[in-house]
Amino acid sequence: MTAELVREPSGGGGLAFPPTLLGYTQDTTMAWLLSYDSPNTRDAYRREIERWFTFCSETGLDPLQARKRHGDVYKRWLELQAGKPIPAKTMARRISAVSSWYDYLAYEDVIEVNHLKGTRRPKVPRNHSETTALTRDDAHHLVAAADKDHGPARLRTAAFIRVLVHTGIRVEEAVAAELDALGHARGVRTLRIVGKGDKPKIRRLPVETGYALDRYLEDRARRAGVEVADLQRRVFVTDTGGRFYRSSASELVERIGLQAGIEAKVTPHVLRHTWASIAKDLGASPTASRKRSATRT
Repeated sequence: MTAELVREPSGGGGLAFPPTLLGYTQDTTMAWLLSYDSPNTRDAYRREIERWFTFCSETGLDPLQARKRHGDVYKRWLELQAGKPIPAKTMARRISAVSSWYDYLAYEDVIEVNHLKGTRRPKVPRNHSETTALTRDDAHHLVAAADKDHGPARLRTAAFIRVLVHTGIRVEEAVAAELDALGHARGVRTLRIVGKGDKPKIRRLPVETGYALDRYLEDRARRAGVEVADLQRRVFVTDTGGRFYRSSASELVERIGLQAGIEAKVTPHVLRHTWASIAKDLGASPTASRKRSATRT
């Protein structure tokens, strides 16, 4: 069983296990992570189980001896680490992720029963979202700040921020987009993305976003000494041509948010909500807007 498939997107090492978890338990944990089809889910659950392992190490708890009371203490520990109350949806997700691991261990006879299952989880209303969208003015300021960014990657910054703000696609869809996913339709740039469920869709880009993307690719080709058509790999890469990871993209979005003078923390998920919110303000249903701007292949 290999840990390579469940490494961090940023290229970090394998999962760090507590010293009490050896051999079969480690293999079973890797199998649990690999049981999820989505790499994003695997990454998220990997981070959550590492968070739980940190709690166990700091409190001297053998993870295989955890009981309901430890789950209750873990919730308070998470809030102490954060230095503030944790949103209900986030807390529920963190407890659910750890409980899922124990369910898998019980199924594989590593433990007899999942004692953490009884840990109380906050009730989260259906369709509830804790993410706050930017106002239209803030979105405008964010795009303007991206356009005025500096450094060798400034054109990539301008294009990347515009793609997120103007299309509402997920950050993982943006960083994973390949160059052969770019095209044209009715005079505008298009981008083929692979969304949840591995369903490919073609998203039409606003004219200004397409222009910013073309400027970035032309500059990238010039610095590489090739034609745009000869560029390879993904649409968005580092200024040295390396892989542009989701973690780096999130840091970029946050930095541009600060440069734009936006007080609240700006994340890629905030930009996705911003796109939906602006569409709604303009009288369009976000769902209908997605259908108009995206055609499944």
